[in-house]
Amino acid sequence: MKKAITFMNLTAAPGQKVQGMTPVYDVCRLPVTVINGVREGETLLITAGIHGGEYPCIEAATQLAKEIDPEKIKGQVIIINCVNMAGFYDRVSYITPLDGKNLNRLFPGDENGTAGDKIAYFLTENYQKRADYYLDLHGGDIHEKLPPYVYRPGVGENGDALDKAYGMAKYINAKFMVKSKSTTGAYNSRAILGIPSLLIERGCQGVWTGQQVEDYKADVYNVMKYLGIMDGRPVLPAVPAVEMTNVIYLDSDVTGMWHPLADIEEKISKGQKIGYITDIFGNVTKEYFAQYDATVLYIATSLAIAEGTAIITYGN
Repeated sequence: MKKAITFMNLTAAPGQKVQGMTPVYDVCRLPVTVINGVREGETLLITAGIHGGEYPCIEAATQLAKEIDPEKIKGQVIIINCVNMAGFYDRVSYITPLDGKNLNRLFPGDENGTAGDKIAYFLTENYQKRADYYLDLHGGDIHEKLPPYVYRPGVGENGDALDKAYGMAKYINAKFMVKSKSTTGAYNSRAILGIPSLLIERGCQGVWTGQQVEDYKADVYNVMKYLGIMDGRPVLPAVPAVEMTNVIYLDSDVTGMWHPLADIEEKISKGQKIGYITDIFGNVTKEYFAQYDATVLYIATSLAIAEGTAIITYGN
C-alpha cells in the first residue's frame, strides 16, 4: 500500500495535496505544494521563480499546483512556485535582495554561506536529491527578451540521465533547444548528479499573458505524460525545436549604456556588428561583433548595463 510522503514540514497521504510555507533556516520561507498520487511511482520536482522577475513561469507553476489532481497521477509531484520570494515582491532582476547574489549561480549551495547560498543548499539537499526528475521553469527577466526555448544538460557522468533529459526536451513546444555545457545553475547542478533535468524559458520583459501560462502548463503536462506520471500520450510539437550546441553568452566588459543592433531570432553573420556600449555622455566605449554565423537567442533590452552582466546570446 502506498505511504504518506513528507517533505520538511508538509506531509501528504496517498491521494492528498498539501500546500504550505516551508522555513529555510532563518533566511526565508518557500511556498511548497506536495502532491501524493494514489499509485506508486517516481518523484517530479518543479521549481519556478529562481529569478523573481520571470513571471509566466511563476503563474504557471501556481496554477499547476492547483490543477494537478493526486487521484490522476502516479508517484509524487513537488512544486515550489516561487523560490526567490524576496526578488519577486521587490520586483528586481536576477538577484535575491537577501544578499545581492544570482541564486541560479549558487547551486549546489553552501549551508554556511549567505542567504542565497543557504537557499540553494536547502533545495539541493531536501528536494533535488529526492527527485527522480526535475523541471526548472524560467523565462526572460524584467530586462530580457527571448523566444521560447529549452536547455538540456550536456555535462554529467550519467549518460542515461542525459539521454532521458533529451527525450523530455523533445516534448517542449519551443523554437530552440540548447545543449548546455554549463556546470552552474539549479538544473545543471542536478543533472551532474545523475537526475534528468531541464530548464525551460518562456516569456520575457516583466510581463505575462494567459496564453504564455497555458503554453507553459502544456509543456509540463506533456513531460508528465512522457514520464508516465500522468496518463495519456505525449504529443511532439508540430515544428521540432532547432537544436543548438555552439552558443556564445556575451557579458558586458564595461558599465554604461547598451545599444543592441540585432533582435532575437535574427540571423547574424560572422563579423557583423551586433551591439555597442557608450558612456553616459554617449561616447562609444565597447563594440561587439559576431564570432560566427548564428541566430540570436537573447538580448538585454535595458539601456543601463553593468559590467559583467549578460547583453546578448547567439548560437548555431
